[in-house]
Amino acid sequence: AAGATAYLSVFAVRLGASTFLIGLLSSLPSLLLVLSAVPAGRYVARQPRIQAVVIRSRIAFRVSYLFIALVPWLFPHWGGAAIVVIWALAAIPTNFVEVSVTAALAETIPPKRRATVISTRYAVHSCVAALALPVVGRLLDTLPFPLGYQVVFAGSFVAAMLSVWVFSKIRIPDQKVAVEQKRVPSARRLRGGLAALRVNRAFGAYLLALTLFRFGMALPQPLFSVFWVRDLGLSDGDIATATMVVYAFSIVGYFFWGRVANKYGHGPVLLAATLGLGIYPLVTAMARGLPLVLVASCSGGLFSSALALATFNVLLALAPPEKRADYVALNAVSVNVTSLVGPLLGPALAGWAGIRVAMLVAAGVRFLGGVLFLIWPVREGDAGPDPKYLEDL
Repeated sequence: AAGATAYLSVFAVRLGASTFLIGLLSSLPSLLLVLSAVPAGRYVARQPRIQAVVIRSRIAFRVSYLFIALVPWLFPHWGGAAIVVIWALAAIPTNFVEVSVTAALAETIPPKRRATVISTRYAVHSCVAALALPVVGRLLDTLPFPLGYQVVFAGSFVAAMLSVWVFSKIRIPDQKVAVEQKRVPSARRLRGGLAALRVNRAFGAYLLALTLFRFGMALPQPLFSVFWVRDLGLSDGDIATATMVVYAFSIVGYFFWGRVANKYGHGPVLLAATLGLGIYPLVTAMARGLPLVLVASCSGGLFSSALALATFNVLLALAPPEKRADYVALNAVSVNVTSLVGPLLGPALAGWAGIRVAMLVAAGVRFLGGVLFLIWPVREGDAGPDPKYLEDL
């Protein structure tokens, strides 16, 4: 995460990628994710040995790091475009990773321990990344370009393979396999999914508010790396410092929000996350150098940890166990549709009104999503059909 995840878009920008291409870096994979979300959910639901699915899909995804490391040698004149294509193809196994990992964690961790275990898991991840980032930043500043980036992405691939090996040692119970059904036409499946959202009104309201918020998250996504490199002129070391601050505050956040969730539930944590993450593009838009970027990074780390913790646990709480894979797939559609549209509109808005204005608009959309959670507060005991709705039927 300290290498490939933190520097993917920065690498593409330094290889000459335009703002439009950086937008495609997010939106093009999302297109493939949208197309494969429901099939991935149905496939995973039919697999009793969920661990094998996780391992295969993670290997298929992480090998993209190695290919990206080779880009300057294979495509010296089209490096930015090549990274976009490789990352888009890597999106194909990503849905299988997301759905299968969610199912694996649901089978492995008892509901009462999820807040503690998941917050600790994310905190350890952030701690390792934060410790590695100064080394990565120093490496990129010391080695000539693009060799430094090639070393970082190759190292990320090796670390990812070690992660898969460690995961293979975990004992995971076989999951209950969904009953095989006849093939249902896509249009009918879509109507069935919408009907399920009407029946489970708590999940429907949650998904609607979260989709709007996710649009605000996706809108400025391709703009940050362009803004750092071209507008503010930050070095790789500066970017490493800003990213390290994000991880450092997320470590604090995971433990803090884990305690809040245990005491008050994940609904208030989700509300705080959606309102708090509006601060990040707001402060970034006002930045003239590294100091305000670091201030934005503090809020980004603190509240992104709340978002990661709350969305995962609220999703599991609101989704009926027997339909978990389908609800995870619906959630993935929300993620991928917003990730498809937002990164395309962000650069377009920046080209028309300026990159700072685009970030302010994104902040407003994030705040609006948070207001919807204030109007429709999440109550984790609301999983399942609304009895009043069933009476109406």
